[in-house]
Amino acid sequence: MPLLTLPFAGSVPAGGELTLVSQYLSFPYTVSRLIASFALGCDRTLQVKFFASRGPEAPATGEPTGTDLLSIHGQVPYLVGDDERKDFPHEIQVPDRGSYLKVYGRNTDTFEHTLDAQIVIDSGPEGVD
Repeated sequence: MPLLTLPFAGSVPAGGELTLVSQYLSFPYTVSRLIASFALGCDRTLQVKFFASRGPEAPATGEPTGTDLLSIHGQVPYLVGDDERKDFPHEIQVPDRGSYLKVYGRNTDTFEHTLDAQIVIDSGPEGVD
């Protein structure tokens, strides 16, 4: 079963928000890992959330639409860190064709921070269209 890594990167302004959106995924898949890297000095002020959504919308403020992948089973629906890489096995099936994956960052710091995340998916026996 082919694994695909979808990279997401951008700058989240001080006190701001940013939503990054994957390309259109025209096949069913299983999310297998969620990864976020946090730079030294981030000091847990950048909250990173992961979403699966039917639409490509990326709002300028507020969270995107869709299913928050960390809130399905977790107590805290986001990742934070400082000078570390967090790599979470997190298996969630997305059985429908036609969706997008999104990474949302909320920066509570007075400095800009880089959002660096990856979502690893298993495209299943059918593979990528």
